[in-house]
Amino acid sequence: MSGIHGKPQAKIKKHRARPLRDERRESGLAADKWVRIMCDFSADGVWARTGGAAMPEDLPVSAGLHKRIRAWQDWYECHAYPDPEFSSAPPGFGIDAFSSEGLAIAKAVKAELPDWTVVYHDEAKAEPQYREPYVDLPRSCYEYEV
Repeated sequence: MSGIHGKPQAKIKKHRARPLRDERRESGLAADKWVRIMCDFSADGVWARTGGAAMPEDLPVSAGLHKRIRAWQDWYECHAYPDPEFSSAPPGFGIDAFSSEGLAIAKAVKAELPDWTVVYHDEAKAEPQYREPYVDLPRSCYEYEV
């Protein structure tokens, strides 16, 4: 695909904000010792009890686990509902494998933070809500503590 003046157009690269390192941001998750592991578009896979988005680096876990959460979120961004104009993702999301990895990540977070409440949002179990006819499932069907 050609860009301006016939030069090749660069691929669109997603840039994320750097984690804020002030006391207000760091105390949010740590003060509650509560986290939800859940992907959503333009998010980072980590959520506070209040429902606000957080960043993997806000969790006091290993750098390897931060990277794993980001890779899982990227999987969602690129493959869940790909837009052919912006994604080279092959068709088919593989929701079972995606959900298994998410649960494994939630368990890894719990292993590194055993005194925290870790809640996992299981996309595979929530998926019937996104099909026609719409099925309104109680949150407890697809979101649970690990």
